[in-house]
Amino acid sequence: MTSFTARSTAQLSGDTSVVRTLNLRSVLRVLYDGGSHTITAIAAAARISRPTASQAITDLLDAGWIRSSDQTVDKKDRVGRPAQRFEFRPGAGHVLGVDIGGHKVLVLVSDLSGEIVAEHRETLRPASSRARRLAIMNQAITAALNAAGLSAAGISCAAIATPGVVGPDGKVAHAPAIPDWEGVDLGKQVHDRFGIPTQVFNDMRMAALAEHWKGVARDASDVVYVHVGRRMGTGLLVAGRPHAGGHGAAAEIGLWRGLPWAHAYERLLELAPRALAGRSEDQGDAIQAIFDAAKAGDAAAQAGIDGFADLLVQGLAPVMVTIDPELVIIGGGLSAAGEAIREPVRVRVERETAFPPAVVCSVMGDHSSAIGAVRSALDVAEERLFTDLTPTSKPATAQA
Repeated sequence: MTSFTARSTAQLSGDTSVVRTLNLRSVLRVLYDGGSHTITAIAAAARISRPTASQAITDLLDAGWIRSSDQTVDKKDRVGRPAQRFEFRPGAGHVLGVDIGGHKVLVLVSDLSGEIVAEHRETLRPASSRARRLAIMNQAITAALNAAGLSAAGISCAAIATPGVVGPDGKVAHAPAIPDWEGVDLGKQVHDRFGIPTQVFNDMRMAALAEHWKGVARDASDVVYVHVGRRMGTGLLVAGRPHAGGHGAAAEIGLWRGLPWAHAYERLLELAPRALAGRSEDQGDAIQAIFDAAKAGDAAAQAGIDGFADLLVQGLAPVMVTIDPELVIIGGGLSAAGEAIREPVRVRVERETAFPPAVVCSVMGDHSSAIGAVRSALDVAEERLFTDLTPTSKPATAQA
């Protein structure tokens, strides 16, 4: 790869280096937005002359940001030699998405198109110490990088999803689900260990963002995501973006001391021994057994599910009235019950709100928070790409 003569872009707008940088950005934007394009099409889309587009393409090829495509125009549109086409090279950069919680660390490595190229998972005990949890996180990041064939220098940026309230400073301000987690600065931990710029977010907001990107909320902008399981949590999307609030505690209905749903899941689990009677536990988890029992006509199991749905919607109702969402997403372990949990929640949502949102179940499993973290990291990487792109910039990774 070749680099270009370094000249400051902080000069008069008429300076050729500034004009060249603007042309590079315009051409790269056309290709970054997707597809394979001829020089003529690129010039038209970027609103520059064809010779100027050709020079920018040469520079971007040399720097490794784009590549020649093997696509050609249709034969009927072709006269003579087919026009060469170019496309963005997703492997020019990579990001990390990390989900670190009570029971696991999940690390995803993504190229700049959003394709996951590697992942690594480590299990944790909920009672693990802070030092142990951080060590496992570092171990998981290293393993994921190795699986992707990358060094830390090849990562543009990272985003971490974690339970609890993450303050504006990126530190965990409140995390009752994880021992000794309050005050931890995960972004600094990763930057100090790997040299990767890192942001930290609440895991429920990242799960909501994942649903908007690749899940059941692709066509919705205002969304309430509720994680239903041993740990209850909620994340909001407002106008398609995660909403944190002034202290990072927006929609943290689990912090509402007057809400009697803190132990609702445990009370539902108390029905499991009855539901599991006559069958071994390895035939299905306890919660699924309860839903199976209700389907089979067990009145106690159905009453337990209905009671749980009552408490869930009681907690969600103030949030729904406040942001008027288009969609409520049920995530977490209970989402696997599908229609058996969606329907009782839907009925109560319609009863409690004048303009009820649709209710759906997530299908992303326990990858949702890590996928949302990838999306957040990609947003930062994209911003940095077009801010930092100058005639000297090039990817950190080797050209593929």
